[in-house]
Amino acid sequence: MKRKKGRGDRRDGYYWLAKKMGYRSRAVYKLIDINKSFEVIKEGDRVLDLGAAPGGWLQYISEAVGIDGYVLGIDIRPIKPLENKNVDTITKDIFDDDIIDTIRSKYNKRFDVITSDISANISGIWDVDVIRSVELNKRVIDLADNLLRRGGNLIIKAFEGKETSRLFKLIKERFRAYRIYKPKASRKRSSEIYIICFGYKPPKTSKKVL
Repeated sequence: MKRKKGRGDRRDGYYWLAKKMGYRSRAVYKLIDINKSFEVIKEGDRVLDLGAAPGGWLQYISEAVGIDGYVLGIDIRPIKPLENKNVDTITKDIFDDDIIDTIRSKYNKRFDVITSDISANISGIWDVDVIRSVELNKRVIDLADNLLRRGGNLIIKAFEGKETSRLFKLIKERFRAYRIYKPKASRKRSSEIYIICFGYKPPKTSKKVL
């Protein structure tokens, strides 16, 4: 369900800046902030963007990787086509059994970077929402085991809570380093964080689930 834009949106400087600059969502400024701070996405990179609708992150990634790069966006909701020639999109649930084959039908090599701004449906019950976020991000990490190249980077959105420690355990097994970051464009009332993971290394006990 699309959230109606209320008074909070009309007073939001990032919302108006996104409209002025032609970006499809204010969330693009979270990724811009992350990439300026950590240089996760570079020119020429091949990037997989999960939860890509409505396409704001795709627009920025397309610019960041340039004409020699490529970005594939996936979302359960249809993404309005972009004019950028280095962008493809797929309408699909990341939990579908054939998701790997579908992705490889578009790009059959491993990606340099995977980004995910996916958020679980919010119930309003904090512990439940944290658990849902962890389970969703475990799926993203499963996909990374199948699709991210050795040495590649990963960006995921999560919520802070006791159960999040399970997520950090998986990350430590797979990445050389990670940083926790709250972009300036994140709303003050939001408890979201972004985990930026560097230098993917397949874990010795890794089991491909797909």
